[in-house]
Amino acid sequence: MPPTIGITTGDPAGIGLETVLKAIPSLLTSARWVLFTDRSVFQRNAELFNPNLKYRWIRTVEECGDENVLFLLDVGGDSSEILFGSTNAAAGQRAIAYLEAASHAAMGRKIQAIVTAPVSKEAIGPGFKGQTEFFASRAGCAQFAMAFFTPTFKVVLATIHLALRDALNRISVQHYIDLIRFTDSELRRFKFDRRRIAVAGINPHAGENGMFGREEIEVLRPAVDICAAEGLTVSGPHSADSLYFRAHTGEFDVVIAPYHDQGLIPVKLVAHGQATNVTLGLPYVRTSPDHGTAFPIAGQGLADPSGMDAALRCALDLVVRA
Repeated sequence: MPPTIGITTGDPAGIGLETVLKAIPSLLTSARWVLFTDRSVFQRNAELFNPNLKYRWIRTVEECGDENVLFLLDVGGDSSEILFGSTNAAAGQRAIAYLEAASHAAMGRKIQAIVTAPVSKEAIGPGFKGQTEFFASRAGCAQFAMAFFTPTFKVVLATIHLALRDALNRISVQHYIDLIRFTDSELRRFKFDRRRIAVAGINPHAGENGMFGREEIEVLRPAVDICAAEGLTVSGPHSADSLYFRAHTGEFDVVIAPYHDQGLIPVKLVAHGQATNVTLGLPYVRTSPDHGTAFPIAGQGLADPSGMDAALRCALDLVVRA
C-alpha cells in the first residue's frame, strides 16, 4: 500500500495552492495525496493553474482509493471572497482550518505525513508563532525542532521565532545537550547513517577563546564535550562564517545553529528552491517549502513550484525511511 500524505492549502490569498497544483502531477503515482482545502479556493486555483489535473473529492481520508488522482478533502468554509495578494483575517482563519484538519488526520494515523503550503502569521493573528509550533502543540511534543534539509547538508535551529536578544537568553548547556542528543536520535529514526553534527558558534570567530564573548566557552563547548563522550559524532563550536560552507562541501552532515537567521541565510543562499523545512520530533512527518506566501505575485501564474516539489519529495522520502 502506498503511503498517504496530506497537503494543506495554506493562505488562500497566497501562492501555496498554485505551487501544489504545478508540482503534484509528476508525483501522483508515488503516494496517495490528500489536499485539505475547500471547494471555492481549489476551483479558483485549478482553473487558473492546472485545469487538466485529475482529482476526486472525498469526505474522509478512508475514501482514498488507488486512482492516480489528487484526493480533495473539503474542510468546509468559503474562500470565494478572499482576493489574491490580500492580508486579512478571513484568509488566516481558512489557513488554520486546513492545519487543524490535517493535524487531526495525522494524529489519528490516517495520514503518514503533512506537507504544508505557506501561511501568513499576520493574517492568522497574535499568538500564532508558526506552523512548526502549531503542530508541536497539537501533538503535545515534549521536544521538537525546526530543521532544514538541503541536497548537501541539514540545519537544526536551537531557537526559532524569537527576537535575537530573547533567543540568546534561551540558550544553556542543558538545552544544547538535549538538542544534540535529539538531533542524533531523529536522524537515526529516519535511518541516516551519516550523522556528523557540527555546532555553530554564536560570536564572531566562535568567540576567539573568550575575546568576543564567552558563550562558546561556558555553554557550547561543555555540551559538545559531554555528548562526544557519550559516543555521538559531534564537534564544535565552529566559527559560523566558514562552517556552513564546510558542511555544504561534505565535511559535516548537520549544523546546529543558535538562532533563526544564522541558519536560514546560508540555507536559502545555497539551496533556494531546494531546501525543505522539516519539523523534527512529531509522531509523523511534516515538511514545508522554504518560502512564504509571496502575496505580490499571487494569482499571476508566476510562482516557482520547485520548493513545493522538494517538500513533497522530502516528505515521501522520510515516510519511506521511517
